Amino acid sequence: MARDRSDAYDRRAWSVVPVLSAAIGRLRRNPSLFAPFAVAGLVLAVVDALRLRDPIPALEYAGIDKATLSLEYAGYPTAVNRTVLPLESLVGLEVPSLAWALGLHVLSLLAVALAGVLTLTWLLDGEAHFDPFPSYLGFVVAIDLVTRFLDWIAPHDMGLFGLGPLAVLLAAMVWLFPAPGLIAAGVSPWTAIRDGGAWIRGDSWSAFGLLVVLGASAWLLASVPIAGALLTGAFVAPVHAVAIVSLFEHRRRDGPFQSPIDH
Repeated sequence: MARDRSDAYDRRAWSVVPVLSAAIGRLRRNPSLFAPFAVAGLVLAVVDALRLRDPIPALEYAGIDKATLSLEYAGYPTAVNRTVLPLESLVGLEVPSLAWALGLHVLSLLAVALAGVLTLTWLLDGEAHFDPFPSYLGFVVAIDLVTRFLDWIAPHDMGLFGLGPLAVLLAAMVWLFPAPGLIAAGVSPWTAIRDGGAWIRGDSWSAFGLLVVLGASAWLLASVPIAGALLTGAFVAPVHAVAIVSLFEHRRRDGPFQSPIDH
């Protein structure tokens, strides 16, 4: 798939409104960029439907009228499942049931990782390819495991005591903002995580603003019954991917990174 070199960003200061506006414009001119995450969202919607018919307990996404405002932000471009399989639901399962439950979860991660690699490599290299898929999948799995572990050990309804851990988590998400794009460019996951702060330095507040907008949008769309996963995959994840690449374009031209991404 050839990249349209005339389809470039207006590289103003890298801030929320210009980045989102440019991302939406690029996606409108290149609608094929919607496809990978739309397919991933469809896969996640099927997984949700299967979980709801399962005897294995799964938590279903609360509707807008039953939930407070939340941010659905995983640290990488992704569709959002409307169901969550708690770790405690896996305790005591027989092997066939355990394999089925884990298989559905792995299928979701594979779909999201594949969509991320295809979209980001197209944006970075002008053509979609699978070369960084193993590293990217490892990153997705690692983030998923850490997120589930933190959710498991963190007490709920912490009130003001939860503000400190929340601030640390948000700072980590801002630091990791460039990581999916770096991995798609061929950088190892560890290097991408280590160097994320260098790429985002000076633009941290803009990244935080994007995190809030993308996370709130994903939460809102995920609240739509049945189609929530598909909608988040089709409309939020591609914008997230383009926003990541726009950071690299901005920093290479206007920042200290004038050379290709170091592998």
